[in-house]
Amino acid sequence: MASTGFSPATPPVFNGEGFHIWVVKMRTYLQAFDLWEVVNTDVEPAPLRANPTVAQIRQHADERTKRHKAMSCIQNCVSDVIFTRIMACETPKQAWDKLKEEFQGTKRTRQSSY
Repeated sequence: MASTGFSPATPPVFNGEGFHIWVVKMRTYLQAFDLWEVVNTDVEPAPLRANPTVAQIRQHADERTKRHKAMSCIQNCVSDVIFTRIMACETPKQAWDKLKEEFQGTKRTRQSSY
C-alpha cells in the first residue's frame, strides 16, 4: 500500500496587510517543518563533543541547518517591501520579532493606540 506524503501548502506572501492572519499561517507552516522552535527560542545547537559519532555529526548539522531553513521561509514569505525591513536580521527570531513589533506592535504600542 502506497503511503501519501504530507506537503503543506505554501503560505501566503505577507505584503503588510492582514498580519494577524499571516502570522498564524506562518507559525503553522514552520511547525510543519519542525522549524518553529528555532524561531521561537533562538537557541544555538550545543557544540559537538570530542570524538562525535557520525550520527551526532549529522544531527548537529541538521540542527544548525534549521536556522537557515527557518530564515529562508520567513524571507521568502514576505514581499520585497517587507523584506527590506528584515534583511539585516541575522537570525529567524530577530526577523520574526521585528515583524511582530512593526505590524502587531508591542503591548505598550497596542494600548496607546486605543
